Amino acid sequence: MLLNAMKPGLLPIKPNTIFLNSVLRKYARAYKITAGQINKGNVIEHKSRQYMVTKIDSHFTGRGSATTKDIRPNESFEVSTLNDKLYTYLYSDKKKVYLSDPETYEEIEIDVNKFEGNEKYLQLLEDDMKVTVSFLETEKGLSPISFRLPHMHAYEVVGTTPIVGNTSKGTAVKVVEIRDGIQIHVPEFVNVGDKIFITLNDLKYFKRA
Repeated sequence: MLLNAMKPGLLPIKPNTIFLNSVLRKYARAYKITAGQINKGNVIEHKSRQYMVTKIDSHFTGRGSATTKDIRPNESFEVSTLNDKLYTYLYSDKKKVYLSDPETYEEIEIDVNKFEGNEKYLQLLEDDMKVTVSFLETEKGLSPISFRLPHMHAYEVVGTTPIVGNTSKGTAVKVVEIRDGIQIHVPEFVNVGDKIFITLNDLKYFKRA
């Protein structure tokens, strides 16, 4: 099995490759697993460094720069336990996202490069949106290492394009815009100004709000 240490967003894929995002702090250790038991989202220790697994794939397709290491299938890794907590989105700039604890109103900030997903989708963040922050327990307390959007959220349609596909009632679809450069396919009855729920992991229309 090959183990790749890399920045999130790059997509070199090699047989049985594990994609990793380096975690630069020293985190508390929890339990051990073998290479074959590693799952996406695990935080593992490899040669005295900590990494978050961002992708596991067994096909070779792709290109890019990555640090690749050979590992044995039965090689063991220490895994740290993540603690997830919901936070309310406040605002963001080019480097950080600012969030608030909905219970205590304590504010935290987290680097935008810790976003789980395509950085283009950061513009889907909205005021008061609930996002999930993953924490690791360190010697200095809980430290945020990643954050992700909710599974589903409602957005207002800001633009549409002509209907495409079958023109029979109920089968036609059209493309609408919910953010600058972010478009999705929706049923023909959706119009500008409508609010629609979409699933954020695949940007698919779910229903009208």
